[in-house]
Amino acid sequence: MDGFTRPDMAPVEAEFLGHTVLVAGFRDVELGDPAGLIEGLRAREELKGLCFQLLDADMVAGPEHVFVSVINALRAFELGLNVSSDLGLEILTFASGQRQISKAIRSMGLRKGKANVAAVIVAKSREEALRALEAIARALAELGGARDDGVLEVGEEKAVRLMRAFGLTGQEISACGRDGLADAVRALVVEKVALSMAYR
Repeated sequence: MDGFTRPDMAPVEAEFLGHTVLVAGFRDVELGDPAGLIEGLRAREELKGLCFQLLDADMVAGPEHVFVSVINALRAFELGLNVSSDLGLEILTFASGQRQISKAIRSMGLRKGKANVAAVIVAKSREEALRALEAIARALAELGGARDDGVLEVGEEKAVRLMRAFGLTGQEISACGRDGLADAVRALVVEKVALSMAYR
């Protein structure tokens, strides 16, 4: 997918439909109260007036997966096809491939315990987005999390988990024409999420 950049340790970044979108990974975050964490973040000055969402990075098939989910969510709001009044939750529904918010949260939402986290931020300007990411990074660092975009990538173990979660068959993997299971699964998840807009 074209249009996103990633210099050094900067977040993966893109511009879509008049918004700046940042995606960043965090490894080994100790989550005692995931809902409380998100509520606390919403109250922070740097995060007011913009959209953010925290996803289970172990269910993310690369940055493109998140970007396609953001594009679909923004379009759903434009067309009145959104299933949630909250853009962050709408991103979660597309990313998980689930229309029902409760199923989306079960599939890709954060759970108690040690977790890898994908943070996505959608803002009107790059400066706003970067300030928001700094606030999220500080909060996750307090919970032991370390910045690591490697958690967004797909390895063999994650590929098997994603196959189950997204109902991918061995036939689809074979027909995909990609070298290796991880590349095939990454491509198929992104394609599935991209096409899910057609079913809204």
